[in-house]
Amino acid sequence: MILDEIPIGLEGIYSVLIEEEHVPFHLRGSKTEVVSTPDLVRFMERTAFESLIPFLPDEMTSVGTKVSLNHLSGTPKGMKITVKTKLIERDRRRCLFTAEIFDEYEKVAEGTNERFLIITNRSNEKLMKKKEMIS
Repeated sequence: MILDEIPIGLEGIYSVLIEEEHVPFHLRGSKTEVVSTPDLVRFMERTAFESLIPFLPDEMTSVGTKVSLNHLSGTPKGMKITVKTKLIERDRRRCLFTAEIFDEYEKVAEGTNERFLIITNRSNEKLMKKKEMIS
């Protein structure tokens, strides 16, 4: 199975320039326009997700199931950040990544992201019931 080929130590990297859309609405236009914690979480998840893609068959993807992030320092709008993830544990379809996020000056966040590998077109009865509620 191709999933067995996902190596412990798998690394991901992603860089992004912090723009106004990454600044919390209540800080926009202030002297403290910094990247939001939810955006750091999103960047961490994206980095881990993208590192798995080459190992997954077309009918599979990964979804985040648990996130922990310590936001250590603010990064101002206009500065680039770089996210680095590393797969440290894998148990069948469960993958656990560590993450470090750096701006151009220092480490600004660290955390973990647990992801679960799923088959995208598999029927999910619980989800179907929820969809019926909104139809």
